[in-house]
Amino acid sequence: MIISRSLKTITLLCLVFITVFSCKQEVETVVETKTIRDTIRIIDTLDVDRPINVKATKGIYGSKVNITWTPMPLAQGYQVWKFDNATQKYFLLRELADTTFDDSAISLALTKNFYKIRTKKTVSVYSRFSDADFGYTSGLTYYKAFSFGSEGSGTSQFNFTMHIEVDGAGNIYVSDEGLNRVLKFSANGVFLEQFYSGTGARAVAFLNNGNYIATRVQSSSYVQIFNSNKQLIREWGTYGTGDTNFGNIECISVDDEQNIWIVDGVNHRIKKYDQNGNLLLKFGKQGTATGDFDAPFGICYLKGKIYVSDVRNARVEVFDKNGKFLRIFPVTGNIYGLRAFGENLYLANGQGYVIKTDETGDVQEKIGQGQFSLLVDMAIAPNGDIIACDVYGRKIVVFKKG
Repeated sequence: MIISRSLKTITLLCLVFITVFSCKQEVETVVETKTIRDTIRIIDTLDVDRPINVKATKGIYGSKVNITWTPMPLAQGYQVWKFDNATQKYFLLRELADTTFDDSAISLALTKNFYKIRTKKTVSVYSRFSDADFGYTSGLTYYKAFSFGSEGSGTSQFNFTMHIEVDGAGNIYVSDEGLNRVLKFSANGVFLEQFYSGTGARAVAFLNNGNYIATRVQSSSYVQIFNSNKQLIREWGTYGTGDTNFGNIECISVDDEQNIWIVDGVNHRIKKYDQNGNLLLKFGKQGTATGDFDAPFGICYLKGKIYVSDVRNARVEVFDKNGKFLRIFPVTGNIYGLRAFGENLYLANGQGYVIKTDETGDVQEKIGQGQFSLLVDMAIAPNGDIIACDVYGRKIVVFKKG
């Protein structure tokens, strides 16, 4: 009996020992695992701040989404992750040092693209992901980049800006007939100088030989040609209806042979001069028939043809270089200024946007809707920027591709 009790006691003690030892081992294992997991989690999430204020643009750009975030302390770089709809997972899009990134790999416009950002501390240590944000493209070629100007008579102020031009370097020339001057600005809208003074200053244009044309009204001469040193070379035109006269001057254009085309809106006609100011051709009269005009305004040259906006007849007419009427352009409406760039035509619609089209009249884009009080003229910079004047807004609006 005593032996039996002793055996039971010994057995019980062994079971307790085994149980305690096993439990201890299990507890130690759990603690060790937890310690390892906590160590990883602390390094990856708490020691390195995750990015904040992640913002993706929504319809601002035509073909890209711009993602920005706040710089984080200890950051040695960042990772941009993007959600893939096919795999339903985020993938690493780009690793970079900056806090802004342009995603141009957008296949569909007006479709949400989701992004997350991670902070990089070392090659193996990263923060948790930021909150996600989405962005999308508009599908348009152009977006509003900036504007400049206000009402007044200062160096970057305007009164009545009906005409605008750019030179080969991208500098911007704003004709202000209300203040009788043309102001010159850099491509970024920084005032450079008062370029020209003339009563009711109108359109300017540049020739390939370095000379430029400046126009004005109510003066002893309506058209002036200067060399690159601003020395007057030739001038002509007074008020009237004859061959040497103008009722007024609206837009001017230069063709591939450096001939000068001038719109006389009051006399409802077009005049063509060589670069020395010799009259080569004139055509047009007031009326509604094809080839007639009622207050023409804009003019441009594209691929051997002359395009003229016939404002009161709400149409654009197309002529050859000899003044022969060819056709009515398919894009109609309240059209003022016209420009050609590359394979495209750009039309200033008085309803408040620029129409981009090809020579067949296929409308490809409406640019700047809702951005203007009154749009009358625009110019196309060598890099393709559209610079447009808002007459009543007393400002210049610049649109860029992107």
